[in-house]
Amino acid sequence: MTTTSSNLYVLLLGKFMSLFASSLFTFVAGLTVLTTSGSGLQFALVLLAGTVPRVLLSPFAGAFADKLNRKRVIITMESVNALLFLVAGIASLVWTFGVPAFLIITCLLSIVSTFLSVTLSSSIPLLFNQGELQRANSLIQTVISVSSIGTPLLAGALFKLLPISAFLLSSSLLFVIAALVASRLTFRTHERISSDQSTWDDVRSGFRYLKQQRVLWTLTVLAALLNFFFVASEILFPIVALQEIGVSPLQFGFLESMFAVGFLVASLAHALPVFAIKYRLATVRTSLIVMSCLFIAPAIPIYFDFTITPAIVLFTSFALLSGFFILRVNIPMQLYLQTNTEPSYLGRVMGVLEALAMGITPLGFILFGALSEWVPVAYLYSICMVCLLTITLFAMHRIRHDIAAEKSDVLADAQSAPAHQ
Repeated sequence: MTTTSSNLYVLLLGKFMSLFASSLFTFVAGLTVLTTSGSGLQFALVLLAGTVPRVLLSPFAGAFADKLNRKRVIITMESVNALLFLVAGIASLVWTFGVPAFLIITCLLSIVSTFLSVTLSSSIPLLFNQGELQRANSLIQTVISVSSIGTPLLAGALFKLLPISAFLLSSSLLFVIAALVASRLTFRTHERISSDQSTWDDVRSGFRYLKQQRVLWTLTVLAALLNFFFVASEILFPIVALQEIGVSPLQFGFLESMFAVGFLVASLAHALPVFAIKYRLATVRTSLIVMSCLFIAPAIPIYFDFTITPAIVLFTSFALLSGFFILRVNIPMQLYLQTNTEPSYLGRVMGVLEALAMGITPLGFILFGALSEWVPVAYLYSICMVCLLTITLFAMHRIRHDIAAEKSDVLADAQSAPAHQ
């Protein structure tokens, strides 16, 4: 077995254990707060405690990833999470946890997981060869999709049967396994940044580097803006389905699961050679244009007064296609970032990208939540579609020469390949 193949199995297993452990706690914490307090505000505070640290700390996590030994950081963060949940699990046997306890644990988990996820994301190009990057990224997305589908199902089924301590201690065990698995990763050597400058200077140098790379900076800003409009869909889609069309809660649960199924199918498909991405920037452009046009789909049943059954068929198609094209945007974007960023800047670039993408989401929740009270939802979807399409066309026009150059380079490599064989 080659080193990169070994890395793939190790990374996927560790990622699944780590994701499953954190998702298990997040789901149970939210459900416990909602069922015991009945307060939407307290539930929102728990969600906020998991988001704010990621926004604030991602650039610093990226700087540490570039400066320190990545393998050591991953093992340490997995171990710290295991210790956190072990202590919390033992404490829950003695005391009854209220909202403050869940806020503290969520916040600590978010801090540690920020350093873990940024380091892992920036490590992928150092674990795999360029030819294996698409398959690796696709299978990582598969693990994320499986975890997002499986964790709520399992936690929901066991929630009434098991005490909170069982979930906390189970998460601790999963993090221990993830730490042990991470010790088997084999990294390629690369130049690390100088350790004599401050972390703040490291963050600023990473931000400057990113701004100097026109294509990388355009893709980073584009990713942040896309996140903003996807938040709009998270707010607007339940309003359309439940209030405007009148689907039942069971039918809505099915529709929500179709987004995850779309991601899962797309991630598995992109691990196959038939979906190999030749032109990364051109694929991003085409997929974004298609996705922007798709964005209007949930508003169509309102404009044309659909009954419930055809509306559900349309919503299901929208969810599955959205999953496919979101991944068709994400994977080539990730590949471009991973292969066109200097290894010594990978952590800081990923950190800035995560901070921008996560930082804009609370604004989206607030803005679209307020607008949905005053503006018809169908109009909001139409406005979002126009904005998405405009932003996409502007961003792609800005890097049009780079898209053409990438196509020329790929064609030139393909033509010269037989000559070297």
